[in-house]
Amino acid sequence: MKKLIALILAVLMLSLPVLSLAEEAAYNPAGFIDWFNESNLWMTVANGHWSTDPADKITDEELEAIFSVATKQQNAVHWTPWYFVVIKDTEEQQKILGDYWDKPENEATDGTVTVLCLADQILTQEEGHVTPYDGYYMPTTFAYYDSGLTCSLLGVAAAAPGYQTHYFGSIYGEYAPKDVADGKYQSMSRYISDEDLRTWGFAGRVFPVKGNCVFVCAMVIGKPAAGETIETWGSNHIRPANWKIWDGTDYSTQTVAAPAEEAAPAEEAAPAEEAPAADGVTATAVGFGGGEISLTVTCDAEGKIATLAIDANSQTPGLGQKAMEDDFIAQFIGKALPVNAAEIDAIAGATITTNAVIEALNSLAK
Repeated sequence: MKKLIALILAVLMLSLPVLSLAEEAAYNPAGFIDWFNESNLWMTVANGHWSTDPADKITDEELEAIFSVATKQQNAVHWTPWYFVVIKDTEEQQKILGDYWDKPENEATDGTVTVLCLADQILTQEEGHVTPYDGYYMPTTFAYYDSGLTCSLLGVAAAAPGYQTHYFGSIYGEYAPKDVADGKYQSMSRYISDEDLRTWGFAGRVFPVKGNCVFVCAMVIGKPAAGETIETWGSNHIRPANWKIWDGTDYSTQTVAAPAEEAAPAEEAAPAEEAPAADGVTATAVGFGGGEISLTVTCDAEGKIATLAIDANSQTPGLGQKAMEDDFIAQFIGKALPVNAAEIDAIAGATITTNAVIEALNSLAK
């Protein structure tokens, strides 16, 4: 009897850790929304704020894990039109992204990878699609919709192990020419072999990627530079709550009120000559994150900028300060309004702030 009791106790003791581990491993999804809204890990990393440390580059095992989540996205008819290619080489990443949006070294670094999202069922056969369309297999706008859903889920999955993203809906690098349908699409053929195949998840049919898929978007994945915080690298633009719950009212007959007609002038006045900005005039514009930028301008007798003071304290710390420095302001001195933006060197990593300053100045010439 004692041996039986001892045996039962031993079995119970062995079972307790198992039960405890099982309970500990159980995931409570109720906290996901709070984590997502409060962590800010999903925020876009602004160009110029990526870590350059190769040790911060996402590993192959982590890529496999986040793709295992993203590729479970439910697509229309489960067409699964997307196909992803991960580019790890730094120079390749930079030559794909180009310098249209920023300096290439700010867009991708030794600590990032760039994920190319291509999609099938966009090209028509007239535009060069190599596989004949038949039955359900046809060009469809769902290709963009499904690819976007999958990329979004990929970004959320990347946040779980501590990585952030930056999306590019258009790229202009020398390794990303618009080479399909008379310059309408990008095949990214440099990165696709004849052996790369896309499987249609609903019917299990397989199609070649090359000649069928075209570029949809690129996603840079990495970590922010060491020592930086969400305040210095997050693209924290205004995110309005553009949604409502319909109240059941039929609004189909509701019309937008037409603006009141302006009374015709008694007599047509001669067009006034454009005058230069008055001395000491102020102007404002909305900069990064919705913060207001204000400036004060004086002009000389020829209408050219003589002095310029900028208040960009509402901008990202460090970058806003650069907009107020003499080197940046000196570019505007002596220029007539409106200023040609092409003649101004943007602040690295702060193109929104730069453009806001130019916009504020040029508003004075209107």
